[in-house]
Amino acid sequence: WFTRRPSWFLTAYDTMAGRGAAVTLVPAGQEPKAESEMDAELAAFMTEVHTIMDAEKLSDKDQIARLFRPGAKYFNMNPFEVLGLSHKASSEDVRKAYRRMSVQVHPDKNPGNELAQPAFELVKAAHERLEDSERMAFCQRICAAAEEAVEKRVAKDKKKLRKEGQEEQVPEDEPEKMALSVKVMISRMFSEFESRKRQLETRDVEARKKAKEEQAEREFMEALAKREQKMWERSRQKRVNGWRSWASTGG
Repeated sequence: WFTRRPSWFLTAYDTMAGRGAAVTLVPAGQEPKAESEMDAELAAFMTEVHTIMDAEKLSDKDQIARLFRPGAKYFNMNPFEVLGLSHKASSEDVRKAYRRMSVQVHPDKNPGNELAQPAFELVKAAHERLEDSERMAFCQRICAAAEEAVEKRVAKDKKKLRKEGQEEQVPEDEPEKMALSVKVMISRMFSEFESRKRQLETRDVEARKKAKEEQAEREFMEALAKREQKMWERSRQKRVNGWRSWASTGG
């Protein structure tokens, strides 16, 4: 998953980064941490992704559970997934889904459910990302690229079967399995984006740290130079005073 990144991926991020627009697709506390944890989350995601959920028909309790199901860290990288929407949803669809879900998962409506508050924050964060037209377009671009990647892979698989003289049938011929493959690819690309973003953030932190260290060194050396200058001036004054005292006594 994390070995190759398409050129559009880097261009899209660098374009957004160059504009100074922070694109945070994973809420704080939802990022994959240790490699072992990531493996476990990935395995859980690949199992859970087969379960079809209609977010509009879920109860309040089930809606919260959906946001914290096994593999949630991968599901929740996609803000459309958080709101239970297709990436082809319109801005109005986003607003409607947010209004419905923010009520469903609100802590006041789910007393005693400790996951209600973090669920509400997830829904709010997803809406904030998608209500911005540039961020929404960026997220849709990721999803569209994932769709295209699956279509190209399917075409390649069929071409191989044709060359081998076999019938050109692949699992993705079934709409449900095609949708599943696209969903997995979308999560993959959002995950790659987050990985790239963390690398750039780490690089930025290191660059700022180095700049601060260099600034501290310069300021220290400037202060040291001033101190040495003052000490030299004082010693010079002592030498002058000593000479004048000696001269006044007639040497």
